[in-house]
Amino acid sequence: MLHLSYGITGFYNSGENPPPRYTAEDIFKERCLKAAESIDAEMIAFHPPKLNTNFFEAVLDNGVKRIHILMNAYYPLIAFAASVEKEHITFYDEEELVDYFKGFEICEARDLNQLLKIQRQPEFDLLHDHDLNSAEMSQIMYWQPYTVGELVFNYWN
Repeated sequence: MLHLSYGITGFYNSGENPPPRYTAEDIFKERCLKAAESIDAEMIAFHPPKLNTNFFEAVLDNGVKRIHILMNAYYPLIAFAASVEKEHITFYDEEELVDYFKGFEICEARDLNQLLKIQRQPEFDLLHDHDLNSAEMSQIMYWQPYTVGELVFNYWN
């Protein structure tokens, strides 16, 4: 099961330590290019995190299949997706490409697609292994993600 670490969403309270920004963009991009080469694909797009996202996205296409590879901007977490649309990402496992991302944690689709278990009483909390900060908990209350994946790879601003 995926541990939801402090700052994984990109949010924190002023006066608190900011989340640890993961700075391996070049390594991620290089690994995506090697993965593309291995399946005779091209990397047709590469997007750094935007104002309203907390992840990098590489898009590979070999004419038969399009693969979205995501990396959380704060932790070395990798996920594979069949499609990435605002507020909805279709996660799946891409065993053929896992070896290209050694040193990263590969998120399994079953973990990302797991429904987010929320406790509302006596106080708001998640029933998942986490050390999220109060700003993140406020964002969860506001955005109401349904799955763990919607929290880890989010479109919040």
